[in-house]
Amino acid sequence: MTNFFTNYRANVKDYGAKGNGKADDTAAIQKAINACASGVYTTVYLPRGKYKITKTLLLPEQVRPNTSATQGTGLKITGDGMYDSGLIYTGSNYAIFSNKSLAETILFQDFYINHANGGGICLPQGAHQMFERFFSSACGEGKYGIYIQGTRSGTSMEGYGSYMLSFRNCRFWQETGYLGTGVKIEDVVLCTEFNNCFFSRSVRNYPHLEIVNSHGVHITSTAFERSEQYVPPANPSTGRTEELVQIEAQAANSKMTAPLIKLDNSHSISILESHAEATYETFVGVYNHSSKVTIDGCRLDHYAITSYNPNKGYIVTIDPESTSSTSIIVGPRNYRVQSNHPDTTHGPIILDPVGCVVVMNFEDNTPYRDSFYLTERRTVPVIGESGTNLLKNPGLFSSSPTEAPVEADHGFTFAQLPPSGCRVKQSLSNGKQKIRMYTSEQLDKYDFYTFVLVGSNNAHKSSPVFVDIGGDTNDLTLILPSGSERFTINKTLRKQSTNIVDIVVYEPVDFNIYAVYVLPNIVNQIPYGAESTAVSKLIATVSETAELSITPTSKLPNPSTDYRGKIIRIEGGSGVSDMLYICKKNAVDNYEWVPIG
Repeated sequence: MTNFFTNYRANVKDYGAKGNGKADDTAAIQKAINACASGVYTTVYLPRGKYKITKTLLLPEQVRPNTSATQGTGLKITGDGMYDSGLIYTGSNYAIFSNKSLAETILFQDFYINHANGGGICLPQGAHQMFERFFSSACGEGKYGIYIQGTRSGTSMEGYGSYMLSFRNCRFWQETGYLGTGVKIEDVVLCTEFNNCFFSRSVRNYPHLEIVNSHGVHITSTAFERSEQYVPPANPSTGRTEELVQIEAQAANSKMTAPLIKLDNSHSISILESHAEATYETFVGVYNHSSKVTIDGCRLDHYAITSYNPNKGYIVTIDPESTSSTSIIVGPRNYRVQSNHPDTTHGPIILDPVGCVVVMNFEDNTPYRDSFYLTERRTVPVIGESGTNLLKNPGLFSSSPTEAPVEADHGFTFAQLPPSGCRVKQSLSNGKQKIRMYTSEQLDKYDFYTFVLVGSNNAHKSSPVFVDIGGDTNDLTLILPSGSERFTINKTLRKQSTNIVDIVVYEPVDFNIYAVYVLPNIVNQIPYGAESTAVSKLIATVSETAELSITPTSKLPNPSTDYRGKIIRIEGGSGVSDMLYICKKNAVDNYEWVPIG
């Protein structure tokens, strides 16, 4: 009986291909591709084997079926497995290339291309360009494993962009001689996915994945890996010392500055549940105008060793010229580890000279499990060197229930709230009224600071509240929600040479302030575990005890979430110094009183 599937695929061996890795199979495979151009066949089939090709294989033009029921001509190139059927390309261009005006509904499936001196596949604009279980090995100088040029056209037709691209269960392996990029897509207008792919072993200073002038690209469950630069090991018999190895390794690895993922003028990008490991300067690099980027749920294992490798392992870096980039979000579910050596680099997670990155809070819940994790950088966002709230009296504590806890204009009234916070009212409506607070140092050490107000509104209407830094002009506008629910409002400030922070209103208000924060750098939530450093700074710089929550008692209450962040002073008595304790949450979700001071 005739096999229906066999009749609709062009077996390259039927056209003379040998598949032994030695014979030149270029002409035979091109004949099989051409046989599909007429529509007689739909699939080019590569049985298990190694097919040597010396010249570029040209693809036919795909034709859509139209409303008059015209027969379409799609194309599929498939093999017996991504490790079993392969093209061994010895040329210096691309192994597979389309010189047509578009390439649509084309599927590359279950085969590999080894292209040590050139590139893999290059396509023009089109829709539904699909790669499934495809393996690209050993990219060459200036070439890519896959290159989609969304506005390139082989005719006078102007390109319009690619869309609906998919990369599923693919692998892009860059061997020691690698000098290119795994995948580059440009001018993609919507709906592109990378799902369960692996970009591995890049050992040259190029990105794994470049996304240029594109929108709507989604990367999920995809792994990236870059190896350290190799230098010969120490050899005492030849005089090659460990110190020399260290110098050479540092010099070689310091040149590896390219990000694993490069976003260039691209928007609406999501990188979720993915993984990066080994050594890299940065996971995601942002260039030109890029916006609406979300990175979340990723595990980032950075193996840099300080004595040999200066790579920092940033989650995100922003190019200084990318001044129009906005809304680059590092989500709360990312997990970053820098470990395997006592001298592992423990640095910040972002490098953002522009101020476009928002780092959502990483809750400090990961316990130390074994010696491997002893050098783990606990997942806490970038909030300056010590994680300190720079604002004095952040909870507006006063020793009297109705005493003004800070400097305030006429018309303000204050009432202390249990267990902490303050109810603030302003009844006048005759112009600018302010509450003046101070920071413990000048706000010019960092390029950016984050102002955070945690509170609730008692006025039952939305109210504008302004923040002046330096007491001159309104720097920030905060819109209090009309409901009575608890809110947290975050705003970014640029540095100024001042220690004055004014909260300003121009109309009657009635709201609760639970806490006010001024944090170095850019965050959008308050990090757990920062209370002790914040208090230490207050103690070192503030003589008034009004900034501390003091309970003159000789016994500490049971630690719990109700006391978290609260400070209690235990009277020392005759000849014995007072002691300060703060209630802290531990990594294993229990609470304890920790002495400070």
